Amino acid sequence: MTASNSENTTSNLAQARLPKLTPEFLSKHYPSAISLVHVDVLTRHGERTPTANHFGNFPQRHWDFCVVGNQLHADFIKKVGLYTSASSPASGEASSADQKQQWAEHMFKAESRDAKAVFGIADKKDQPEHTDDSPKPSAATCSFGQLTDVGRQSMTALGQHLRSLYVEITGLLPSVPRNGDGGPTGDLYLRSTSYSRAFESLQHTLGGLYSNALTVPGLYRINVRPSTRDNLLIDFKCKSMVRLFKTFNAKAKEAALGEYNALYNDLVKIDGLREFYEEQPRNIKGPMAIFAWDTLSSMRAHSVPLPSAIDDALIARVSAMSCVEYLHSGRQSAALTRLQIGPLVHELVGNIVRAIEVDRADSVPSSDSSHPKMGIYSGHDTTLSPLLAVFGARSDSSQTEPKPSAISWPPYASSIRLELIKDNRTPYPTIRPAWEDDQAFHAEDLAMVPFDSRIRPINVPDSLYKLPSPTGSQKRRRSSSTAAHFNPRAMRDYYVRVWYNDSELQLPACLDPGAHHTTLGTTVCTLDGFFKQAARFVLSEGEAARGCNAPADAAKSSAS
Repeated sequence: MTASNSENTTSNLAQARLPKLTPEFLSKHYPSAISLVHVDVLTRHGERTPTANHFGNFPQRHWDFCVVGNQLHADFIKKVGLYTSASSPASGEASSADQKQQWAEHMFKAESRDAKAVFGIADKKDQPEHTDDSPKPSAATCSFGQLTDVGRQSMTALGQHLRSLYVEITGLLPSVPRNGDGGPTGDLYLRSTSYSRAFESLQHTLGGLYSNALTVPGLYRINVRPSTRDNLLIDFKCKSMVRLFKTFNAKAKEAALGEYNALYNDLVKIDGLREFYEEQPRNIKGPMAIFAWDTLSSMRAHSVPLPSAIDDALIARVSAMSCVEYLHSGRQSAALTRLQIGPLVHELVGNIVRAIEVDRADSVPSSDSSHPKMGIYSGHDTTLSPLLAVFGARSDSSQTEPKPSAISWPPYASSIRLELIKDNRTPYPTIRPAWEDDQAFHAEDLAMVPFDSRIRPINVPDSLYKLPSPTGSQKRRRSSSTAAHFNPRAMRDYYVRVWYNDSELQLPACLDPGAHHTTLGTTVCTLDGFFKQAARFVLSEGEAARGCNAPADAAKSSAS
Protein backbone atom coordinates (compact mmCIF):
# COMPACT_ATOMS: atom_id res chain seq x y z
CA MET A 1 0.00 0.00 0.00
CA THR A 2 1.15 3.52 -0.72
CA ALA A 3 0.48 5.69 2.33
CA SER A 4 -0.49 9.34 2.17
CA ASN A 5 -0.65 11.99 4.83
CA SER A 6 -3.52 11.27 7.19
CA GLU A 7 -5.98 12.79 9.56
CA ASN A 8 -5.29 10.73 12.68
CA THR A 9 -8.61 9.98 14.33
CA THR A 10 -6.56 7.80 16.68
CA SER A 11 -3.24 6.04 16.56
CA ASN A 12 -4.61 2.66 17.54
CA LEU A 13 -5.50 -0.29 15.35
CA ALA A 14 -9.24 -0.06 15.97
CA GLN A 15 -10.12 3.08 14.02
CA ALA A 16 -9.52 4.16 10.43
CA ARG A 17 -7.58 7.14 9.13
CA LEU A 18 -8.41 9.44 6.23
CA PRO A 19 -5.97 11.43 4.08
CA LYS A 20 -5.56 15.13 4.68
CA LEU A 21 -6.80 17.01 1.62
CA THR A 22 -3.85 19.40 1.47
CA PRO A 23 -2.89 21.29 -1.71
CA GLU A 24 0.13 18.99 -2.08
CA PHE A 25 -2.04 15.88 -1.76
CA LEU A 26 -4.60 17.15 -4.26
CA SER A 27 -2.04 18.26 -6.85
CA LYS A 28 -0.36 14.86 -6.63
CA HIS A 29 -3.44 12.65 -6.78
CA TYR A 30 -6.05 14.83 -8.51
CA PRO A 31 -4.22 16.95 -11.12
CA SER A 32 -6.22 19.07 -13.53
CA ALA A 33 -5.70 16.56 -16.36
CA ILE A 34 -7.99 14.00 -14.78
CA SER A 35 -11.70 13.94 -13.96
CA LEU A 36 -13.77 11.45 -12.00
CA VAL A 37 -16.52 9.53 -13.74
CA HIS A 38 -17.75 7.24 -10.97
CA VAL A 39 -16.77 6.24 -7.40
CA ASP A 40 -17.89 3.25 -5.35
CA VAL A 41 -17.35 3.48 -1.59
CA LEU A 42 -17.48 0.32 0.53
CA THR A 43 -17.40 0.82 4.27
CA ARG A 44 -17.17 -1.03 7.51
CA HIS A 45 -19.64 0.28 10.08
CA GLY A 46 -18.49 2.65 12.80
CA GLU A 47 -17.40 1.84 16.32
CA ARG A 48 -19.67 -0.57 18.16
CA THR A 49 -19.85 -2.43 21.43
CA PRO A 50 -18.58 -6.04 21.60
CA THR A 51 -20.89 -8.52 19.92
CA ALA A 52 -21.26 -10.48 23.18
CA ASN A 53 -20.07 -10.75 26.77
CA HIS A 54 -17.15 -13.09 26.18
CA PHE A 55 -15.36 -12.86 29.52
CA GLY A 56 -17.99 -12.76 32.25
CA ASN A 57 -17.08 -9.86 34.54
CA PHE A 58 -14.54 -8.28 32.16
CA PRO A 59 -14.79 -5.44 31.31
CA GLN A 60 -17.58 -3.28 32.78
CA ARG A 61 -21.15 -4.56 32.76
CA HIS A 62 -22.68 -1.65 30.84
CA TRP A 63 -21.36 0.15 27.79
CA ASP A 64 -22.82 3.64 28.21
CA PHE A 65 -22.00 5.17 24.83
CA CYS A 66 -25.43 5.25 23.17
CA VAL A 67 -27.32 8.32 24.39
CA VAL A 68 -28.02 9.65 20.90
CA GLY A 69 -28.53 6.22 19.38
CA ASN A 70 -31.07 5.10 21.94
CA GLN A 71 -33.04 8.32 21.57
CA LEU A 72 -33.09 7.92 17.80
CA HIS A 73 -34.28 4.32 18.17
CA ALA A 74 -37.04 5.34 20.55
CA ASP A 75 -38.20 8.17 18.31
CA PHE A 76 -38.21 5.90 15.28
CA ILE A 77 -40.23 3.00 16.61
CA LYS A 78 -42.70 5.38 18.25
CA LYS A 79 -43.08 7.22 14.94
CA VAL A 80 -43.90 4.05 13.01
CA GLY A 81 -46.12 2.69 15.77
CA LEU A 82 -44.09 -0.43 16.51
CA TYR A 83 -43.52 0.25 20.19
CA THR A 84 -46.55 -0.10 22.40
CA SER A 85 -45.37 1.73 25.50
CA ALA A 86 -43.83 5.09 26.27
CA SER A 87 -41.28 3.22 28.32
CA SER A 88 -38.07 2.32 26.48
CA PRO A 89 -34.38 1.79 27.15
CA ALA A 90 -33.78 5.38 26.05
CA SER A 91 -36.09 6.75 28.74
CA GLY A 92 -34.08 5.26 31.57
CA GLU A 93 -37.25 3.73 33.02
CA ALA A 94 -37.69 0.10 33.86
CA SER A 95 -39.51 -1.87 31.15
CA SER A 96 -41.23 -5.20 31.29
CA ALA A 97 -39.41 -8.26 29.94
CA ASP A 98 -41.79 -8.35 26.98
CA GLN A 99 -41.10 -4.73 26.14
CA LYS A 100 -37.35 -5.24 26.35
CA GLN A 101 -37.63 -8.27 24.09
CA GLN A 102 -39.71 -6.28 21.62
CA TRP A 103 -37.07 -3.56 21.55
CA ALA A 104 -34.21 -5.97 21.08
CA GLU A 105 -35.89 -7.99 18.34
CA HIS A 106 -36.76 -4.91 16.31
CA MET A 107 -33.52 -2.97 16.58
CA PHE A 108 -30.96 -5.75 17.00
CA LYS A 109 -32.07 -8.80 15.09
CA ALA A 110 -30.65 -12.20 15.88
CA GLU A 111 -27.69 -13.39 13.79
CA SER A 112 -29.21 -14.30 10.45
CA ARG A 113 -26.12 -16.01 9.03
CA ASP A 114 -25.21 -19.58 9.85
CA ALA A 115 -21.70 -18.69 11.04
CA LYS A 116 -21.67 -20.32 14.46
CA ALA A 117 -21.13 -23.82 13.13
CA VAL A 118 -18.29 -22.63 10.89
CA PHE A 119 -16.37 -20.64 13.48
CA GLY A 120 -17.23 -22.55 16.65
CA ILE A 121 -18.97 -19.58 18.28
CA ALA A 122 -21.16 -20.37 21.28
CA ASP A 123 -24.82 -19.43 21.37
CA LYS A 124 -25.66 -16.45 23.54
CA LYS A 125 -27.35 -18.72 26.06
CA ASP A 126 -23.97 -20.42 26.59
CA GLN A 127 -22.05 -17.18 27.13
CA PRO A 128 -21.06 -16.09 30.65
CA GLU A 129 -23.20 -13.74 32.70
CA HIS A 130 -21.91 -10.56 34.31
CA THR A 131 -22.23 -10.94 38.06
CA ASP A 132 -20.98 -7.61 39.45
CA ASP A 133 -23.18 -5.11 41.28
CA SER A 134 -22.85 -2.25 38.80
CA PRO A 135 -25.77 0.16 38.36
CA LYS A 136 -28.83 -0.65 36.31
CA PRO A 137 -28.94 0.27 32.61
CA SER A 138 -29.36 3.96 31.86
CA ALA A 139 -30.50 6.01 28.90
CA ALA A 140 -26.93 5.69 27.58
CA THR A 141 -26.58 1.92 27.85
CA CYS A 142 -25.86 0.11 24.57
CA SER A 143 -26.83 -3.36 23.49
CA PHE A 144 -24.18 -5.81 22.33
CA GLY A 145 -23.08 -5.09 18.78
CA GLN A 146 -24.73 -1.67 18.75
CA LEU A 147 -23.32 1.29 16.82
CA THR A 148 -22.27 3.75 19.51
CA ASP A 149 -22.33 7.53 19.47
CA VAL A 150 -18.58 7.38 18.80
CA GLY A 151 -19.33 5.27 15.72
CA ARG A 152 -21.94 7.76 14.57
CA GLN A 153 -19.39 10.54 14.77
CA SER A 154 -16.83 8.51 12.81
CA MET A 155 -19.28 7.74 10.01
CA THR A 156 -20.39 11.37 9.86
CA ALA A 157 -16.72 12.36 9.57
CA LEU A 158 -16.31 9.89 6.71
CA GLY A 159 -19.30 11.44 4.95
CA GLN A 160 -17.84 14.92 5.46
CA HIS A 161 -14.56 13.73 3.95
CA LEU A 162 -16.44 12.36 0.92
CA ARG A 163 -18.20 15.69 0.58
CA SER A 164 -14.97 17.67 0.73
CA LEU A 165 -13.30 15.50 -1.90
CA TYR A 166 -16.10 14.48 -4.25
CA VAL A 167 -18.44 17.48 -3.99
CA GLU A 168 -16.40 20.56 -3.19
CA ILE A 169 -13.02 19.70 -4.74
CA THR A 170 -13.53 17.35 -7.69
CA GLY A 171 -17.17 18.22 -8.44
CA LEU A 172 -18.19 14.61 -9.04
CA LEU A 173 -21.39 15.14 -7.06
CA PRO A 174 -23.60 18.25 -6.95
CA SER A 175 -23.66 20.44 -3.86
CA VAL A 176 -27.35 19.65 -3.32
CA PRO A 177 -28.76 16.14 -3.81
CA ARG A 178 -30.34 15.72 -7.22
CA ASN A 179 -33.86 14.35 -7.38
CA GLY A 180 -34.23 11.01 -9.10
CA ASP A 181 -36.53 8.05 -9.17
CA GLY A 182 -37.70 7.27 -5.65
CA GLY A 183 -36.30 10.41 -4.03
CA PRO A 184 -33.34 12.82 -3.99
CA THR A 185 -30.72 10.18 -4.79
CA GLY A 186 -30.36 10.35 -8.55
CA ASP A 187 -26.56 10.63 -8.20
CA LEU A 188 -26.27 8.10 -5.38
CA TYR A 189 -26.84 4.38 -5.02
CA LEU A 190 -27.12 3.43 -1.34
CA ARG A 191 -26.84 -0.12 -0.01
CA SER A 192 -26.60 -1.64 3.45
CA THR A 193 -26.72 -5.03 5.01
CA SER A 194 -29.70 -5.71 7.26
CA TYR A 195 -27.65 -5.19 10.43
CA SER A 196 -28.69 -2.10 12.38
CA ARG A 197 -25.11 -0.95 12.90
CA ALA A 198 -24.45 -1.01 9.15
CA PHE A 199 -27.75 0.66 8.24
CA GLU A 200 -27.28 3.43 10.79
CA SER A 201 -23.65 3.90 9.70
CA LEU A 202 -24.88 4.56 6.18
CA GLN A 203 -27.42 7.07 7.48
CA HIS A 204 -24.68 9.03 9.22
CA THR A 205 -22.34 8.79 6.23
CA LEU A 206 -25.12 10.27 4.13
CA GLY A 207 -25.66 12.97 6.76
CA GLY A 208 -22.00 13.95 6.53
CA LEU A 209 -22.03 13.88 2.74
CA TYR A 210 -25.20 15.96 2.50
CA SER A 211 -25.81 17.85 5.72
CA ASN A 212 -28.41 19.82 3.74
CA ALA A 213 -30.27 16.61 2.85
CA LEU A 214 -33.40 17.58 4.75
CA THR A 215 -33.83 20.65 2.54
CA VAL A 216 -34.54 18.37 -0.44
CA PRO A 217 -38.04 16.85 -0.48
CA GLY A 218 -38.49 13.12 -0.75
CA LEU A 219 -37.13 10.00 0.89
CA TYR A 220 -33.70 8.50 0.39
CA ARG A 221 -33.81 5.00 -0.96
CA ILE A 222 -31.47 2.68 0.94
CA ASN A 223 -31.39 -0.75 -0.66
CA VAL A 224 -31.31 -3.73 1.72
CA ARG A 225 -31.30 -7.30 0.47
CA PRO A 226 -32.28 -10.42 2.41
CA SER A 227 -29.19 -11.88 4.06
CA THR A 228 -29.54 -15.02 1.91
CA ARG A 229 -29.08 -12.87 -1.23
CA ASP A 230 -26.79 -10.14 0.05
CA ASN A 231 -23.40 -10.12 -1.65
CA LEU A 232 -22.05 -7.81 1.06
CA LEU A 233 -22.20 -10.79 3.41
CA ILE A 234 -20.26 -14.04 3.20
CA ASP A 235 -22.63 -16.92 2.47
CA PHE A 236 -22.01 -19.46 5.22
CA LYS A 237 -24.41 -21.86 3.54
CA CYS A 238 -22.00 -22.15 0.62
CA LYS A 239 -20.64 -25.65 1.19
CA SER A 240 -17.52 -25.27 -0.93
CA MET A 241 -16.62 -21.98 0.75
CA VAL A 242 -16.91 -23.56 4.20
CA ARG A 243 -14.74 -26.52 3.17
CA LEU A 244 -12.05 -24.27 1.74
CA PHE A 245 -12.19 -21.94 4.71
CA LYS A 246 -11.65 -24.78 7.18
CA THR A 247 -8.80 -26.21 5.08
CA PHE A 248 -6.86 -22.98 4.70
CA ASN A 249 -7.75 -21.77 8.18
CA ALA A 250 -6.08 -24.89 9.60
CA LYS A 251 -3.00 -24.22 7.44
CA ALA A 252 -2.84 -20.61 8.61
CA LYS A 253 -3.04 -21.65 12.26
CA GLU A 254 -0.39 -24.32 11.78
CA ALA A 255 1.96 -21.82 10.14
CA ALA A 256 1.52 -19.42 13.05
CA LEU A 257 1.32 -22.01 15.83
CA GLY A 258 4.29 -20.67 17.76
CA GLU A 259 2.92 -17.12 17.81
CA TYR A 260 -0.56 -18.45 18.50
CA ASN A 261 0.49 -20.43 21.57
CA ALA A 262 2.67 -17.58 22.84
CA LEU A 263 -0.32 -15.26 22.71
CA TYR A 264 -2.45 -17.79 24.57
CA ASN A 265 0.20 -18.05 27.29
CA ASP A 266 0.17 -14.26 27.74
CA LEU A 267 -3.62 -13.88 27.69
CA VAL A 268 -4.17 -16.59 30.27
CA LYS A 269 -2.11 -14.59 32.79
CA ILE A 270 -4.28 -11.46 32.61
CA ASP A 271 -6.87 -10.78 35.28
CA GLY A 272 -10.32 -10.78 33.72
CA LEU A 273 -9.26 -13.07 30.87
CA ARG A 274 -7.67 -15.87 32.89
CA GLU A 275 -10.84 -17.81 33.69
CA PHE A 276 -11.97 -17.85 30.07
CA TYR A 277 -8.65 -19.02 28.65
CA GLU A 278 -7.98 -21.58 31.37
CA GLU A 279 -11.08 -23.39 30.16
CA GLN A 280 -9.77 -23.49 26.57
CA PRO A 281 -7.35 -26.17 25.34
CA ARG A 282 -3.92 -24.86 24.43
CA ASN A 283 -4.10 -26.06 20.82
CA ILE A 284 -7.60 -24.72 20.45
CA LYS A 285 -9.58 -25.77 17.39
CA GLY A 286 -12.10 -22.97 17.63
CA PRO A 287 -11.37 -19.23 17.70
CA MET A 288 -9.32 -17.83 20.55
CA ALA A 289 -7.88 -14.43 19.66
CA ILE A 290 -11.04 -13.08 18.05
CA PHE A 291 -12.90 -12.96 21.37
CA ALA A 292 -10.14 -10.82 22.88
CA TRP A 293 -9.99 -8.64 19.76
CA ASP A 294 -13.76 -8.11 19.74
CA THR A 295 -13.62 -6.82 23.31
CA LEU A 296 -10.25 -5.04 23.37
CA SER A 297 -10.78 -3.19 20.09
CA SER A 298 -14.10 -1.86 21.39
CA MET A 299 -12.45 -0.81 24.65
CA ARG A 300 -9.69 1.05 22.81
CA ALA A 301 -12.13 2.72 20.45
CA HIS A 302 -14.14 4.07 23.41
CA SER A 303 -11.17 4.91 25.69
CA VAL A 304 -12.21 2.32 28.26
CA PRO A 305 -9.23 1.74 30.61
CA LEU A 306 -7.31 -1.46 29.92
CA PRO A 307 -5.51 -3.67 32.44
CA SER A 308 -1.87 -2.65 32.84
CA ALA A 309 -0.76 -5.96 31.30
CA ILE A 310 -2.41 -5.05 27.99
CA ASP A 311 -0.28 -2.66 25.94
CA ASP A 312 -0.16 -1.68 22.27
CA ALA A 313 2.18 -4.54 21.41
CA LEU A 314 -0.16 -7.14 22.89
CA ILE A 315 -3.18 -5.64 21.12
CA ALA A 316 -1.26 -5.78 17.83
CA ARG A 317 -0.55 -9.47 18.44
CA VAL A 318 -4.21 -10.13 19.25
CA SER A 319 -5.18 -8.40 16.00
CA ALA A 320 -2.65 -10.45 14.01
CA MET A 321 -3.80 -13.78 15.44
CA SER A 322 -7.44 -12.79 14.88
CA CYS A 323 -6.50 -12.37 11.23
CA VAL A 324 -5.04 -15.88 11.31
CA GLU A 325 -8.38 -17.19 12.58
CA TYR A 326 -10.61 -15.32 10.16
CA LEU A 327 -8.85 -13.47 7.36
CA HIS A 328 -5.53 -15.02 6.39
CA SER A 329 -7.10 -18.06 4.72
CA GLY A 330 -8.62 -15.82 2.03
CA ARG A 331 -5.16 -14.50 1.13
CA GLN A 332 -3.96 -18.06 0.55
CA SER A 333 -6.71 -19.16 -1.81
CA ALA A 334 -8.16 -17.28 -4.77
CA ALA A 335 -10.92 -19.89 -4.93
CA LEU A 336 -11.94 -19.15 -1.35
CA THR A 337 -11.88 -15.39 -1.89
CA ARG A 338 -13.92 -15.83 -5.07
CA LEU A 339 -16.64 -17.75 -3.23
CA GLN A 340 -16.65 -15.24 -0.39
CA ILE A 341 -16.93 -12.03 -2.38
CA GLY A 342 -17.07 -12.87 -6.13
CA PRO A 343 -20.70 -11.76 -6.70
CA LEU A 344 -19.92 -8.34 -5.19
CA VAL A 345 -16.82 -7.97 -7.41
CA HIS A 346 -19.12 -8.83 -10.34
CA GLU A 347 -21.41 -5.97 -9.30
CA LEU A 348 -18.56 -3.48 -8.87
CA VAL A 349 -17.11 -4.31 -12.29
CA GLY A 350 -20.61 -3.91 -13.73
CA ASN A 351 -20.87 -0.46 -12.17
CA ILE A 352 -17.66 0.60 -13.89
CA VAL A 353 -18.80 -0.82 -17.23
CA ARG A 354 -22.13 0.99 -17.03
CA ALA A 355 -20.49 4.27 -16.03
CA ILE A 356 -18.17 4.08 -19.06
CA GLU A 357 -21.04 3.25 -21.39
CA VAL A 358 -22.98 6.29 -20.20
CA ASP A 359 -19.91 8.52 -20.33
CA ARG A 360 -19.01 7.41 -23.85
CA ALA A 361 -22.48 7.62 -25.31
CA ASP A 362 -23.00 10.51 -27.74
CA SER A 363 -26.77 10.20 -27.92
CA VAL A 364 -28.91 7.80 -25.95
CA PRO A 365 -32.50 8.13 -24.69
CA SER A 366 -32.61 10.22 -21.55
CA SER A 367 -34.30 7.39 -19.69
CA ASP A 368 -31.24 5.23 -20.31
CA SER A 369 -28.55 7.84 -19.70
CA SER A 370 -28.76 8.07 -15.93
CA HIS A 371 -26.26 6.24 -13.78
CA PRO A 372 -25.32 7.04 -10.19
CA LYS A 373 -22.10 8.97 -9.84
CA MET A 374 -21.40 7.26 -6.53
CA GLY A 375 -22.37 4.04 -4.82
CA ILE A 376 -22.06 3.73 -1.04
CA TYR A 377 -22.15 0.19 0.34
CA SER A 378 -22.33 -0.18 4.13
CA GLY A 379 -20.97 -3.52 5.29
CA HIS A 380 -18.62 -5.16 7.72
CA ASP A 381 -15.02 -6.24 8.26
CA THR A 382 -15.96 -9.48 6.49
CA THR A 383 -16.96 -7.37 3.47
CA LEU A 384 -13.73 -5.40 3.23
CA SER A 385 -11.21 -8.12 4.00
CA PRO A 386 -12.01 -10.38 1.01
CA LEU A 387 -12.03 -7.29 -1.24
CA LEU A 388 -8.56 -6.41 0.01
CA ALA A 389 -7.50 -9.93 -0.96
CA VAL A 390 -8.98 -9.37 -4.44
CA PHE A 391 -6.88 -6.23 -4.82
CA GLY A 392 -3.73 -7.89 -3.49
CA ALA A 393 -3.45 -5.64 -0.43
CA ARG A 394 -1.05 -6.31 2.42
CA SER A 395 0.63 -4.28 5.14
CA ASP A 396 4.17 -4.81 3.85
CA SER A 397 5.63 -3.98 0.44
CA SER A 398 6.37 -7.52 -0.71
CA GLN A 399 4.49 -9.21 -3.51
CA THR A 400 5.05 -12.69 -2.14
CA GLU A 401 2.50 -14.72 -0.19
CA PRO A 402 1.67 -12.54 2.85
CA LYS A 403 2.51 -13.72 6.34
CA PRO A 404 -0.20 -13.35 9.01
CA SER A 405 1.65 -10.33 10.40
CA ALA A 406 1.33 -8.64 6.99
CA ILE A 407 -2.48 -8.58 7.28
CA SER A 408 -4.34 -6.24 9.59
CA TRP A 409 -7.94 -6.22 10.72
CA PRO A 410 -10.04 -3.55 8.96
CA PRO A 411 -10.54 -0.79 11.56
CA TYR A 412 -13.94 0.63 12.42
CA ALA A 413 -15.22 3.12 9.81
CA SER A 414 -12.77 1.78 7.20
CA SER A 415 -13.50 2.41 3.56
CA ILE A 416 -12.42 1.06 0.20
CA ARG A 417 -12.95 3.55 -2.61
CA LEU A 418 -12.86 2.61 -6.30
CA GLU A 419 -12.35 5.67 -8.48
CA LEU A 420 -13.08 5.51 -12.22
CA ILE A 421 -10.84 8.20 -13.70
CA LYS A 422 -10.92 9.79 -17.14
CA ASP A 423 -7.81 11.33 -18.68
CA ASN A 424 -7.65 12.10 -22.40
CA ARG A 425 -4.80 14.57 -22.07
CA THR A 426 -1.93 12.51 -20.65
CA PRO A 427 -0.27 10.15 -23.18
CA TYR A 428 -1.43 6.56 -22.86
CA PRO A 429 1.26 3.92 -22.23
CA THR A 430 2.99 3.04 -25.49
CA ILE A 431 4.16 -0.30 -24.11
CA ARG A 432 1.61 -3.03 -24.59
CA PRO A 433 1.15 -5.50 -21.72
CA ALA A 434 2.10 -9.03 -22.73
CA TRP A 435 -1.47 -10.16 -22.00
CA GLU A 436 -3.28 -7.40 -23.90
CA ASP A 437 -4.37 -9.51 -26.87
CA ASP A 438 -5.78 -12.14 -24.52
CA GLN A 439 -8.63 -9.72 -23.85
CA ALA A 440 -9.98 -10.59 -27.30
CA PHE A 441 -12.60 -13.11 -26.27
CA HIS A 442 -16.25 -12.72 -27.03
CA ALA A 443 -18.15 -12.13 -23.82
CA GLU A 444 -20.14 -15.35 -24.12
CA ASP A 445 -16.91 -17.34 -24.47
CA LEU A 446 -15.30 -16.02 -21.28
CA ALA A 447 -17.12 -18.47 -19.03
CA MET A 448 -15.23 -21.32 -20.71
CA VAL A 449 -11.86 -19.86 -19.65
CA PRO A 450 -10.55 -21.24 -16.32
CA PHE A 451 -10.74 -18.68 -13.53
CA ASP A 452 -7.02 -18.35 -13.02
CA SER A 453 -6.48 -17.76 -16.74
CA ARG A 454 -9.06 -15.02 -17.08
CA ILE A 455 -7.78 -11.62 -18.14
CA ARG A 456 -11.16 -10.01 -18.69
CA PRO A 457 -14.17 -10.26 -16.32
CA ILE A 458 -17.10 -12.21 -17.72
CA ASN A 459 -19.44 -9.21 -17.46
CA VAL A 460 -17.32 -6.86 -19.57
CA PRO A 461 -19.13 -6.75 -22.92
CA ASP A 462 -17.53 -6.85 -26.36
CA SER A 463 -18.93 -3.40 -27.12
CA LEU A 464 -16.62 -1.80 -24.58
CA TYR A 465 -13.65 -2.70 -26.77
CA LYS A 466 -14.94 -0.75 -29.73
CA LEU A 467 -14.29 2.95 -30.10
CA PRO A 468 -17.54 4.96 -30.18
CA SER A 469 -18.71 5.74 -33.69
CA PRO A 470 -18.90 9.42 -34.74
CA THR A 471 -22.68 9.35 -34.60
CA GLY A 472 -23.01 7.14 -31.57
CA SER A 473 -25.66 5.10 -33.39
CA GLN A 474 -23.67 2.53 -35.33
CA LYS A 475 -24.48 -1.00 -34.19
CA ARG A 476 -21.79 -3.58 -33.64
CA ARG A 477 -22.08 -6.70 -35.79
CA ARG A 478 -20.62 -10.03 -34.86
CA SER A 479 -18.37 -11.93 -37.24
CA SER A 480 -16.30 -15.05 -37.03
CA SER A 481 -13.18 -12.95 -36.50
CA THR A 482 -12.92 -11.51 -33.00
CA ALA A 483 -9.73 -9.65 -33.87
CA ALA A 484 -11.54 -7.75 -36.62
CA HIS A 485 -13.71 -6.03 -34.01
CA PHE A 486 -11.43 -5.95 -30.99
CA ASN A 487 -9.56 -2.72 -30.27
CA PRO A 488 -7.40 -3.13 -27.14
CA ARG A 489 -6.95 0.63 -26.96
CA ALA A 490 -10.63 1.52 -27.13
CA MET A 491 -10.70 2.35 -23.42
CA ARG A 492 -7.43 4.23 -23.27
CA ASP A 493 -9.02 7.28 -21.62
CA TYR A 494 -10.15 5.37 -18.52
CA TYR A 495 -8.26 4.32 -15.40
CA VAL A 496 -9.11 2.88 -11.99
CA ARG A 497 -7.55 3.70 -8.64
CA VAL A 498 -8.38 1.90 -5.38
CA TRP A 499 -8.01 3.58 -1.99
CA TYR A 500 -8.09 1.86 1.38
CA ASN A 501 -8.55 4.43 4.14
CA ASP A 502 -5.59 6.82 3.73
CA SER A 503 -3.56 4.69 1.30
CA GLU A 504 -3.58 3.87 -2.38
CA LEU A 505 -3.60 0.14 -3.03
CA GLN A 506 -1.02 -1.32 -5.36
CA LEU A 507 -2.82 -3.88 -7.50
CA PRO A 508 -0.24 -6.46 -8.62
CA ALA A 509 -1.55 -6.63 -12.21
CA CYS A 510 -1.01 -2.90 -12.59
CA LEU A 511 2.71 -3.22 -11.96
CA ASP A 512 3.05 -4.74 -15.45
CA PRO A 513 4.57 -2.46 -18.10
CA GLY A 514 1.80 -0.68 -19.96
CA ALA A 515 -0.82 -1.41 -17.28
CA HIS A 516 -0.72 1.89 -15.39
CA HIS A 517 -0.90 5.65 -15.83
CA THR A 518 2.24 7.15 -17.33
CA THR A 519 2.54 10.01 -14.82
CA LEU A 520 0.41 9.09 -11.79
CA GLY A 521 2.22 5.78 -11.43
CA THR A 522 1.50 2.13 -10.80
CA THR A 523 -1.36 2.67 -8.33
CA VAL A 524 -3.50 4.18 -11.10
CA CYS A 525 -4.38 1.20 -13.27
CA THR A 526 -5.34 1.25 -16.89
CA LEU A 527 -8.84 -0.12 -17.19
CA ASP A 528 -7.47 -3.36 -18.62
CA GLY A 529 -4.97 -3.60 -15.77
CA PHE A 530 -7.80 -3.33 -13.27
CA PHE A 531 -9.90 -5.84 -15.21
CA LYS A 532 -6.99 -8.29 -15.22
CA GLN A 533 -6.64 -8.01 -11.44
CA ALA A 534 -10.38 -8.53 -10.85
CA ALA A 535 -11.15 -11.09 -13.58
CA ARG A 536 -10.43 -14.33 -11.74
CA PHE A 537 -12.51 -13.20 -8.75
CA VAL A 538 -15.66 -12.21 -10.65
CA LEU A 539 -18.53 -14.66 -10.19
CA SER A 540 -21.88 -14.54 -11.90
CA GLU A 541 -24.90 -15.75 -9.95
CA GLY A 542 -24.88 -19.00 -11.90
CA GLU A 543 -21.17 -19.57 -11.32
CA ALA A 544 -21.60 -18.81 -7.62
CA ALA A 545 -24.42 -21.33 -7.29
CA ARG A 546 -22.46 -24.03 -9.14
CA GLY A 547 -19.29 -23.27 -7.18
CA CYS A 548 -21.03 -23.49 -3.81
CA ASN A 549 -22.51 -26.89 -4.63
CA ALA A 550 -19.40 -28.36 -6.27
CA PRO A 551 -18.27 -31.78 -4.93
CA ALA A 552 -15.47 -31.71 -2.42
CA ASP A 553 -12.92 -33.08 -4.91
CA ALA A 554 -13.80 -30.41 -7.47
CA ALA A 555 -13.55 -27.62 -4.89
CA LYS A 556 -10.20 -28.96 -3.71
CA SER A 557 -8.77 -29.15 -7.21
CA SER A 558 -9.83 -25.56 -7.96
CA ALA A 559 -8.25 -24.11 -4.80
CA SER A 560 -5.34 -21.82 -5.48
